[in-house]
Amino acid sequence: MRFRLSSISCLLAIVSLLTLPGCGGKLSNTGFARVTDVSPQGAIRMQYGNGGLAWKRVNPDNARKDTLTAQKNRYKPAQVVETKNGSTLTFLDGETIVYQDLN
Repeated sequence: MRFRLSSISCLLAIVSLLTLPGCGGKLSNTGFARVTDVSPQGAIRMQYGNGGLAWKRVNPDNARKDTLTAQKNRYKPAQVVETKNGSTLTFLDGETIVYQDLN
Protein backbone atom coordinates (compact mmCIF):
# COMPACT_ATOMS: atom_id res chain seq x y z
CA MET A 1 0.00 0.00 0.00
CA ARG A 2 2.82 2.39 0.88
CA PHE A 3 4.55 1.67 -2.46
CA ARG A 4 1.31 2.34 -4.33
CA LEU A 5 0.74 5.64 -2.53
CA SER A 6 4.27 6.86 -3.24
CA SER A 7 3.96 5.81 -6.89
CA ILE A 8 0.74 7.75 -7.28
CA SER A 9 2.17 10.85 -5.62
CA CYS A 10 5.29 10.63 -7.81
CA LEU A 11 3.14 10.33 -10.94
CA LEU A 12 1.05 13.33 -9.89
CA ALA A 13 4.20 15.39 -9.32
CA ILE A 14 5.52 14.55 -12.79
CA VAL A 15 2.19 15.36 -14.46
CA SER A 16 1.96 18.69 -12.65
CA LEU A 17 5.48 19.62 -13.78
CA LEU A 18 4.66 18.74 -17.38
CA THR A 19 1.50 20.85 -17.40
CA LEU A 20 3.14 24.02 -16.09
CA PRO A 21 3.24 26.76 -18.69
CA GLY A 22 6.62 27.04 -20.36
CA CYS A 23 8.55 30.23 -20.82
CA GLY A 24 8.40 29.94 -24.63
CA GLY A 25 4.65 30.28 -24.98
CA LYS A 26 2.49 28.68 -27.63
CA LEU A 27 4.47 27.45 -30.63
CA SER A 28 1.64 26.95 -33.11
CA ASN A 29 -2.03 27.52 -33.76
CA THR A 30 -4.15 24.65 -35.01
CA GLY A 31 -7.64 24.44 -36.39
CA PHE A 32 -9.63 23.88 -39.54
CA ALA A 33 -10.05 25.92 -42.70
CA ARG A 34 -11.00 25.57 -46.33
CA VAL A 35 -9.60 27.10 -49.50
CA THR A 36 -12.19 29.34 -51.14
CA ASP A 37 -10.18 31.00 -53.95
CA VAL A 38 -6.98 30.19 -55.81
CA SER A 39 -5.02 32.56 -58.04
CA PRO A 40 -2.68 31.33 -60.79
CA GLN A 41 0.16 33.33 -59.16
CA GLY A 42 0.15 31.09 -56.08
CA ALA A 43 -2.13 32.99 -53.71
CA ILE A 44 -4.95 31.23 -51.89
CA ARG A 45 -7.81 32.63 -49.85
CA MET A 46 -8.65 30.60 -46.78
CA GLN A 47 -11.77 30.67 -44.67
CA TYR A 48 -11.07 29.62 -41.10
CA GLY A 49 -13.45 27.70 -38.85
CA ASN A 50 -14.33 30.90 -36.98
CA GLY A 51 -15.43 32.57 -40.25
CA GLY A 52 -12.34 34.72 -40.77
CA LEU A 53 -10.86 35.09 -44.25
CA ALA A 54 -7.19 35.55 -45.14
CA TRP A 55 -5.07 35.54 -48.28
CA LYS A 56 -1.93 33.41 -48.12
CA ARG A 57 0.79 32.49 -50.61
CA VAL A 58 1.93 28.96 -51.27
CA ASN A 59 5.57 27.98 -50.91
CA PRO A 60 7.42 29.34 -53.99
CA ASP A 61 9.51 26.16 -54.23
CA ASN A 62 6.39 24.08 -55.00
CA ALA A 63 4.06 26.80 -56.27
CA ARG A 64 2.71 24.88 -59.29
CA LYS A 65 2.01 21.66 -57.39
CA ASP A 66 0.54 23.39 -54.33
CA THR A 67 -1.64 25.67 -56.46
CA LEU A 68 -3.06 22.65 -58.31
CA THR A 69 -3.63 20.86 -55.00
CA ALA A 70 -5.45 23.89 -53.60
CA GLN A 71 -7.60 24.17 -56.74
CA LYS A 72 -8.50 20.46 -56.59
CA ASN A 73 -9.48 20.69 -52.91
CA ARG A 74 -11.46 23.94 -52.97
CA TYR A 75 -14.22 24.11 -50.34
CA LYS A 76 -13.02 20.88 -48.69
CA PRO A 77 -12.17 21.04 -44.98
CA ALA A 78 -8.50 20.81 -44.04
CA GLN A 79 -6.44 20.87 -40.86
CA VAL A 80 -4.35 24.01 -40.34
CA VAL A 81 -1.11 24.28 -38.35
CA GLU A 82 0.27 27.83 -38.31
CA THR A 83 3.71 28.74 -36.96
CA LYS A 84 5.95 31.79 -37.28
CA ASN A 85 8.25 30.10 -39.80
CA GLY A 86 5.64 28.51 -42.06
CA SER A 87 2.24 26.93 -42.01
CA THR A 88 0.61 23.82 -43.40
CA LEU A 89 -2.83 22.95 -44.68
CA THR A 90 -3.51 19.20 -44.75
CA PHE A 91 -6.55 17.91 -46.65
CA LEU A 92 -8.54 14.77 -45.89
CA ASP A 93 -6.79 12.82 -48.67
CA GLY A 94 -3.41 13.50 -47.03
CA GLU A 95 -2.12 16.14 -49.45
CA THR A 96 -0.39 19.04 -47.72
CA ILE A 97 0.23 22.61 -48.80
CA VAL A 98 2.94 24.73 -47.20
CA TYR A 99 2.02 28.41 -47.14
CA GLN A 100 3.02 31.76 -45.66
CA ASP A 101 1.43 35.13 -45.04
CA LEU A 102 0.91 37.14 -48.21
CA ASN A 103 2.83 40.14 -46.89
